[in-house]
Amino acid sequence: MIEKIALHVKPINGPFSYYLNWRETSILTFLVASVAPKVMIEFGTNVGITASRILCNVPTLERYIGIDVPSDYAPTLRCQDSEVPAHPGCFVTDPRYWLLIAEHELTHDDLEPCDACFIDGDHSDQGVTHDSELARELIRPGGMIVWHDYQNGGVEVTRALDRFSDHGWPIKHVEGSWLAFMKT
Repeated sequence: MIEKIALHVKPINGPFSYYLNWRETSILTFLVASVAPKVMIEFGTNVGITASRILCNVPTLERYIGIDVPSDYAPTLRCQDSEVPAHPGCFVTDPRYWLLIAEHELTHDDLEPCDACFIDGDHSDQGVTHDSELARELIRPGGMIVWHDYQNGGVEVTRALDRFSDHGWPIKHVEGSWLAFMKT
């Protein structure tokens, strides 16, 4: 069972994504900053608003890899049709940001080791499982993996994370949010 924890963090300045409110963005930024990452990967970067907030507030970052899909991609879950961006990463102007359009299922050979990973892309059980296992392969010891949409009944993130927790992954749920995380 995934343990719930309370986190109270200082709010960061916006703008914020339609999908991640100011509180969740502030919590995510706090969690990422807590491991002083040099490299971060985001699965599901969308237009890049969250990436911009993290890059502005985590000075240790040297490289931020934002991953999304081509604009003609058809998500597994129909509820995600409106989330496929026409212009992925278009709000990020930071030179540390690198956009990767995934036209095939990614493997560890497509990416580099990282210190932090945010998983907020394909919310199907299969998609979350793939991205989580890939993140676990890439994350360095002492790193942080954060997921969005845990306990969101409209998607399958909870099913995948509960299964990982049952298999010993030390995942925690941030009370009052759709964020879950695991320190490696």
